[in-house]
Amino acid sequence: MADCIIRAFGGCACPAGECAEKPVTPAPLIMFSVRTQIVVCLFIGVMVGFGFYIAGSMADEHYRKAQLDCQEACVTWIR
Repeated sequence: MADCIIRAFGGCACPAGECAEKPVTPAPLIMFSVRTQIVVCLFIGVMVGFGFYIAGSMADEHYRKAQLDCQEACVTWIR
């Protein structure tokens, strides 16, 4: 059945009578306005920015604690 749907919208040719040769209506196409696209892109950008900010602050805290834990053992200039 799925093959017939694909063939109905021009996916590939099929023998006569097996599937519909031409679709009665064209495949549905949803067009978003430029304004909607800009709003969605800005929203995604803000969310990614917040994610980077949170991940960066967590990484900074992790590395700061790790550095404090081994501050005497990690000194390489004293020999």
